[in-house]
Amino acid sequence: MKSVVVTGAGAGIGRAIAERLARDGWAVVGLERDAAFATEVEAALAAVVVGDVAERATLEEAVAAAERLAPLTGWVNNAGATSQGTLHDPDPEQVRRLLSVNVEGTYWACSTAVRAFTRAGTAGAIVNISSIHGRRGAVAHAAYDTSKGAIEALTRHVSTAYGPYGIRANAIAPGAIHSAQLDRSLADSAGGAARRAALERQAPLRRIGQPAEIASVTAFLLSDEASFLTGQSIAVDGGWSTALVPPVLDDELAERYGIGPETDA
Repeated sequence: MKSVVVTGAGAGIGRAIAERLARDGWAVVGLERDAAFATEVEAALAAVVVGDVAERATLEEAVAAAERLAPLTGWVNNAGATSQGTLHDPDPEQVRRLLSVNVEGTYWACSTAVRAFTRAGTAGAIVNISSIHGRRGAVAHAAYDTSKGAIEALTRHVSTAYGPYGIRANAIAPGAIHSAQLDRSLADSAGGAARRAALERQAPLRRIGQPAEIASVTAFLLSDEASFLTGQSIAVDGGWSTALVPPVLDDELAERYGIGPETDA
């Protein structure tokens, strides 16, 4: 058996990843800041550490918990913060917190994982959950875009510096993915139904993704089947980042495939 640490494991994509890896036979240590979420997921995992990824002591606690279970060979950095903001009218505290979690948290987590792997003299695999915001700019997402670009650069660094020792690092860049947070955001906003429809139309596959679809790619990247894959960022976004503009349906093909007329809901 091998152990893996998954940060932000209590809900959404992180929970889907943690539970998928547990089903695949990993000894999974979930790291979760929210104690209520940690309680919800702990029965499915080998261990749960409650704490903030921005605190290095919490990361070391997760390593210790994992190494008590089995050799640590995997690490998934999923924990992250999301907020909107501009460069011309920033909220300094909001920016500080977002960068602390997304950039510093991922940086120190990668450092913690690499130090654990090299201390044991073992190979290992890191998966960083980035975003299509790491490769495309979005209005009013100044700090978020910055943070996700930094995660992708860090992924490339780890793969380059530690590849000779059998340590791989890859990123996953999700598009719009179903989550309680997304559902709340759409429900609480004016025109939420229209926003959901617009998100669905943006991707050529014409839907919002599921957390399990991110989990399946994560499981592959940690596995031996991905043994020659490192330093890459894989967009799991329904084709969103490949489309110059949202695709317009061909009426004849839409009828053939049973796709109804487009509306803004």
